[in-house]
Amino acid sequence: MRNILKFGIISFAFAFGLILINADTANAQNRSYRQRDRRAQREYRRDIRDARRDYRRDLRRGENRREARREYRDDLRDARREYIRNVRRGQSGWYYTRNNRRYYRPYSSWNYRNGYFIRRY
Repeated sequence: MRNILKFGIISFAFAFGLILINADTANAQNRSYRQRDRRAQREYRRDIRDARRDYRRDLRRGENRREARREYRDDLRDARREYIRNVRRGQSGWYYTRNNRRYYRPYSSWNYRNGYFIRRY
């Protein structure tokens, strides 16, 4: 009887420990996603800041205003594309969000526009 009681207590403690370890592992996975999102936002803000600084420097140097503006817009567009590419990727491919829900690659959604069927990814 004593051995059965010891075995029950040890197995309960072991199972409870595994439950706590698994919960911590899941939390760590979510935390890594958040850190990646924060890192992507930080890089995006840094790219935009660098593009603005270059644009202002070009204007101060007296370069062509139209060329400087075009280069600035291209830098912003590249930064936005890279940010979207970094943030909207999960383990099962890329996704988009609507109403705070994450939709993974909805292949079944087709739209009809201007005489064409368009598959929305």
